[in-house]
Amino acid sequence: MSWSFLNPWFWLGALVVAAPVWLHLRRRRETNVVEFTALRFLDDQPEPRRSPWRLRDLLLFAMRVLALLLLVSAFAWPYLRGANTAPVKESRVYILDNTLSHQANDGFTHDRDRVLSEVSKGPSTIQMAVIELTSVPRVVVSFGESREMAKQKLKALEPSYQRGSYLPAFRQANSLLGNSLGEEKHIILMGDNQENQWTENVNSPPFLRNVQIDLPKITALALPNLSLSEPRVQRIFLGDKSLVNFTVKLAHKGEAKTANIVLRANEQVIFNRAVELENQPDTILLQAQWEAAPAAWLRGEVTVEGAPDALAGDNRVFFSLAPVVEGKVALLAQSPYLRLALSPEVMRGQWATRVLDPTKLAAELAANEDADVLVVESNYLQSGDARKLLWRYVTNGRGVVLLVNRVTPSISGCLRELGFEAEGTVTTEKGSAERFQFVYSNHPIFHPFLSSDYGSLMDVKVSKYVQLKGSQAMPLVFSEKGAGLFFQGTKFPGKLFVAAFGMDREHTSWPVDQTFIPFLDLTLQTARAEDPTPTTFEPAEISKIQLPVGLTVREAVLRDERQVLGRASVEQGRAQVRMPDKPGVYTLTYDDGAQVEKMFSVNPSPKESQLTYVDAPEALKVWQVNLPPGAGKAAVVAARGKVSLSGILQQHWWWWMVLGGLAALMLEMALAEVGRERV
Repeated sequence: MSWSFLNPWFWLGALVVAAPVWLHLRRRRETNVVEFTALRFLDDQPEPRRSPWRLRDLLLFAMRVLALLLLVSAFAWPYLRGANTAPVKESRVYILDNTLSHQANDGFTHDRDRVLSEVSKGPSTIQMAVIELTSVPRVVVSFGESREMAKQKLKALEPSYQRGSYLPAFRQANSLLGNSLGEEKHIILMGDNQENQWTENVNSPPFLRNVQIDLPKITALALPNLSLSEPRVQRIFLGDKSLVNFTVKLAHKGEAKTANIVLRANEQVIFNRAVELENQPDTILLQAQWEAAPAAWLRGEVTVEGAPDALAGDNRVFFSLAPVVEGKVALLAQSPYLRLALSPEVMRGQWATRVLDPTKLAAELAANEDADVLVVESNYLQSGDARKLLWRYVTNGRGVVLLVNRVTPSISGCLRELGFEAEGTVTTEKGSAERFQFVYSNHPIFHPFLSSDYGSLMDVKVSKYVQLKGSQAMPLVFSEKGAGLFFQGTKFPGKLFVAAFGMDREHTSWPVDQTFIPFLDLTLQTARAEDPTPTTFEPAEISKIQLPVGLTVREAVLRDERQVLGRASVEQGRAQVRMPDKPGVYTLTYDDGAQVEKMFSVNPSPKESQLTYVDAPEALKVWQVNLPPGAGKAAVVAARGKVSLSGILQQHWWWWMVLGGLAALMLEMALAEVGRERV
C-alpha cells in the first residue's frame, strides 16, 4: 500500500506557507506614534532593537503553517493505494415486472418475495435499488434507503393490471447506475420475458454501456390462457324497440375444450352458456342482443371460465353505455323513403327531424339554428345557399350525410371542395344490379351487422351510382365490381358521409331492405358531434376529460360504487383524471353533486393476455453498446483500477485532514487574540 493523490498539482498551494513566515520575520513598524517636544532628542541615542529575522511566537507560527498544509493536502485528495477505496463493490438494480401478464402462475408474487429476500440478506458491499415496472416505471427502493425501509416498501406492493414497456424501465435503471458507487453495474430483470414487451421497442438506439444484464430463465415458450377483450356496445332501434347490440372477443390458447361465458347487465344475467373451443380460431367474436330502456345508464360485465388457464386476471371485462339523448336532423331531400324513415312515427325519442324548405334556405342560414346532422341530396347543391349550409355544417364540427343522386358541373365543383372527384355515372342493365361485396365491418356504422339479426348487407343492390374517387376520404363499402359506394370524408372537423347513390328505387334496393332503418340510425349516431372523451381506458391511464361548453364546475370527482376515488380540478373546461388501477366501471360527477355525468369502463390491455415468451430477446442486444473484442474486459479492469472521488470520500484520511485544518485555524485565531490582550 502506498500514498497517492488524485490532484497532486494542488501541492503548489503549499507555497502559501511563505505568508506566515513573512508575517513573523518582517520588521515591525509602530503606527500611531505621537511625538512630544521634550522627548524629541531621545532619537539620538535609541534603544537597540531586536533582530528582525527571529521568530517571535513559535506556537502561533506552527498553527498557521499546519492549517495551511492540512487544507492544501486535503484539496490534493490523498488516498491509500491498495486500501478499500470503494467498499461498494457492486451496484445492483432490480426491475420488478408488475404488469398483468406477470400474474400468470403467481409469477409476480414469487419474484417480489425473491427480491425481498435478496434485499434483506444482501451484503453491505452491494448497494441495491428496485424499480417497479407498470405503465410508468417508478423507483420503489433507492440506493440510499435502509434495508428495513426497503422491506416495508416491497411488502406493500400488490399485483397490478397495468401494461408496461421494458425500454423505459431499463433506461431508468441505467440512469440510477450512472450515479452509483459500485465498480460493477448490474441490472436484474424479475419478469416473464413476454415477447411483445421486447419487440415493441426493438429499434431503440443503444444506451447500456458496461452493464451486466441478468434475464429470467423461461421454462416454456407459451402458457395456456383464456381471455376476454374489446367489449363494444351500441343501441339500435328497430321500430319501437330499443335494443343493445354487444360484441366481445374471446381468445383461447392451450388445451381448453370449452369455456363458460356469463354476461351481466345492470345486475341481470343476460346469458350463461358454454362455448365450444375445439376446431375454432384462436380469437372468437361473441355477440349478444337484448332489449333495454333507452333513457337509463347501462353497465355490465362479461366473465369466462375454463381450464387450463394460467392467468385469471384477464377473465373479466367491463362495459358501459350512456342513455339516449334525442338528436336533431335537418332533412333536405325528396326521397319518400328518407322522409318516412325519419318521421316521428319511426324515430320518435331518437331523432327529431325538421324538413327544410328549399325556397327558404336563406332564412335557414340567417337563423343559425343548425341541427346535429344535415341529410341532403346532391341535386339541391346547385343552390348556392344549400352549398353554404353544407359547408357551415362540416366546418363547425356537425355531421353531414350526402346522397349523390345527381351530378352537374356545379355539383362536381362542390364535391371537389369536399375531397371527391366525380368520374361519371354508372347505370346497370335491368336484372344485373351490383351487390355489396365488401363492407368495413369494424366501423361503428357496420359493426352491428356482423349479427344476422339485422339482416345481411350483402343482399343490398345498387343499379345506378356515381363513380366517386375520394382523395380525402375513406371508402367503407365496395360493390362486387370494386366501385366505392359509401365513404367517410376526412377533410373537415365535422363527420361527412357520402353515398354514391340516392335513396330511392331508381338507384338502390336498400330503402326496402330490413337493414335500412338500423343503418340510417347508426349513420346519424356516428355523424353526430360527440363527446371527444373516450369511455374505455386501460388501468392507471391518464386522460383529459372535456366538460360541456358553458358549464361552471370547480372539480370532477371519480367514484366507484362505494366511495370517492379521486378529485381533479377543472381548468378551461378540462380535467385531467387518472383512471383506477383495477378494472371495473367508474362514474364521474361534478363538484358535490351525485348525478352521474359520465361513465367509464377500465379493462386490461389485450396484449397482456398474450402469454408467449422469448429466451434471448433481440432488443436487448440492440440496446447494449457494441464494444470491440477485448474492450469489455479492459473496461472492467480499468474500472477496478480507477479511484473515483466518491471512493476517496469513503476513506477517513480526507475527512481528518479537513477537520484538522479547520481546528488549526480556530486555534490560531485564539492564540492571536490572546497575544493581542497581553500586549
